[in-house]
Amino acid sequence: MSMMVGSEPETAAETEASTPATAHRLLHARETLAASLPQLADPAALHERLAELASVERLRPARPATVRAGGEARARFWTRAAIAFTVTIIGATALTVRTAPTRYDPPVPSGRTVQGVPPEAAPGTLSKKQTALRKKLRSNPANGPQRLAPQPR
Repeated sequence: MSMMVGSEPETAAETEASTPATAHRLLHARETLAASLPQLADPAALHERLAELASVERLRPARPATVRAGGEARARFWTRAAIAFTVTIIGATALTVRTAPTRYDPPVPSGRTVQGVPPEAAPGTLSKKQTALRKKLRSNPANGPQRLAPQPR
């Protein structure tokens, strides 16, 4: 059984992909295979090994529809991930704009003890003169100029 090697446009038509996409996929597959199996990095060695495998066992490549469906599923996943990431960034930006302060408020310094100032004195008992004045003021609250006394209407 001889191995048929088609051109990239034929392979692209078979997998229903563009020629550049097919070339990139083949290049990526060869690089991955060379990283996994260094002894097959040489194209001639790879061709020989594939010919041996093809003569021993019937190899069935994946159907083009399966390959395309897998590629489209990956593309959908990454597109949705990019959209979700973009929406997250927009939401975080909107939240920041909404909750961020609009002016700078400097921090309040911590309180310090002031030396040499006496404590505030509490009002003590009133003297006889102050008691008499308070009693007089409370007995006649409307005495005084007209502008100070409230007028009922």
